[in-house]
Amino acid sequence: MDNFQTNTNTQPRGKIALDIEHQNILQEDERRIDMRICTIYGVNVEEAGEIHTNYHFHRIFTLLKTRATRHGMTESIYVERLHDLNLHHYAMQVSQGRLNENAAVDILYKGLTSLEMDRNYLDDRYNSFYG
Repeated sequence: MDNFQTNTNTQPRGKIALDIEHQNILQEDERRIDMRICTIYGVNVEEAGEIHTNYHFHRIFTLLKTRATRHGMTESIYVERLHDLNLHHYAMQVSQGRLNENAAVDILYKGLTSLEMDRNYLDDRYNSFYG
């Protein structure tokens, strides 16, 4: 019976714990989550900030990839174009409550598609001149 009590009193860790902390929060509450991460993982504030940023990095990466593939972009092109964008910067902005996660995805998606349009424009201009 003691084993049962020990197992039920442990807090969730990893992505599950962060998902729980992010349920029904306001954008302003993002800054407070770092302190909860300190408690959950037993780390200092700097490391908690990195964990929080990485959490949003992976969420934004996944949401952006889903959106891009839904609109016909292959995974290899997505990864290639992602190198031209600063996803980590936007993940940090989200983790600090300065930017909404969906807004970050919108900004980055626009960046992905504008890279495509710029490359298509250059290709078309080249083909028009030399074709």
